[in-house]
Amino acid sequence: MIYFDQSATSYPKLDCVKEAVQASFQIPGNANRSINIDMSRNIHKARRSVQSFFNCDHVIFNSGCTESLNTVIFGLCKPEDHVITTYAEHNSVLRPLYASKVNVSIIEHEKILESIQENTKMIVLSQCSNVTGEIYPLKKIGKYAKEHNIILVVDAAQSAGHIPIDMKEENIDILCFSGHKGLQGLSGIGGICINGEFDIKPLKYGGTGMDSYNENMPISYPEHLEAGTLNMPGIESLRAGIQYISNHFQEIQDKEHELLEYTYHQLKKLPISLYNEPDIPIFIIGIKNMDASKLSDILYSKYHIIVRTGAHCAPLMMKHLGLESVVRISLSHMNTKEEVDVLIQALKEIIEEYDY
Repeated sequence: MIYFDQSATSYPKLDCVKEAVQASFQIPGNANRSINIDMSRNIHKARRSVQSFFNCDHVIFNSGCTESLNTVIFGLCKPEDHVITTYAEHNSVLRPLYASKVNVSIIEHEKILESIQENTKMIVLSQCSNVTGEIYPLKKIGKYAKEHNIILVVDAAQSAGHIPIDMKEENIDILCFSGHKGLQGLSGIGGICINGEFDIKPLKYGGTGMDSYNENMPISYPEHLEAGTLNMPGIESLRAGIQYISNHFQEIQDKEHELLEYTYHQLKKLPISLYNEPDIPIFIIGIKNMDASKLSDILYSKYHIIVRTGAHCAPLMMKHLGLESVVRISLSHMNTKEEVDVLIQALKEIIEEYDY
C-alpha cells in the first residue's frame, strides 16, 4: 500500500511516537488529580516542547485544530466585531465565523490590509492551503496587525512540522495547530499557542484538578481553557513527534522539497490537469471526463494507492479555482520517489485503459 494522503493525517507513525504512546499506558493516575505526579510532569514536558517549537508564551492542549479555532473565535469575538479572513480557508475557520455572527470580510490575501476597518478585531487565516499547498507570507500582516492592536490568528494545520514557525518573529498572536499531521502525533491531539495576554472565553467548562471551589474556570492559562481529563497518549505522541522533527528538521525539509520537485515534474509530463504549483508537496489533479472519485477508487482498488478526493473542506478555495472535486496527492518525508514512480505508472495505465 502507498499512502499519499499525508495532509489528512500522517502515516506511518514514527517508531518513537508508538513507543511514547505505549509508555504512557504504564503511568498510573490522572494528571493534576493523583498523588503520582509522573503524568503531570510529562504534560509539562510536552508543553515546554511545544512552547520552544513555536516560540510562544502559553500552550493549551485540546482535541486539535478545529476545537482550537472554535475556542478562539467564539472566545474572543462578538457579533459587533469585524473579522477578516480569506477564500483559502478550511471550514474549521469559516463555519465558526458564520456561526458567531460577526461581520466577516472574506477576501484575497493581498487585500487584507486595505480591508481593515475601525472595528476590526481579528485577522484569521491559514498559513498554508490544504488544497493548493501554497504558503502565505504572514510577517507583513503580523507587523501591521500588531501596530494596530488587531489579533492575528493563524491556522497552522498544514504548515506545522513542514516549515519553521516563530510566533514572536512573525507577530502571530494565536496559533492553532493539529498534532496528527506534520507533527507526527496521534489523531485527537492539538492545541492553541498564545503570545501575550488575551482573555479567551472558554468553550468548555469543568474540572481542572485545581481551584475546585471556584464557580468559574481558573483565570490562568492553561487551566482556563483545559476542562476535563487531557488526552495523555496523544500528548505523549505529540511530544515524541516534535522531538523527532526538531532533531531532523532540515533533513525533513530537504526531503520534502526534493519530493515536491520530482513529483511536480513527473506529473507535468502526463496528459492530465495539474491545477497547482505548490510550496509543500500537495498536488491536485484531474483526468478529462473522469470523475475525481472514480479516479481515486481505481487508484486504491487496482494499485493500492491512497489519495483523497472531493472539495477538501475548503469550498471557497474550490470555487476560486472553478472546480467542484479534485484528487489530492499529498506527500511527506515518509514517502519516496519510488512510490511516486508507481503513482505515475498507474496514472499512465488508467489514461491508456480509459482512452483519455
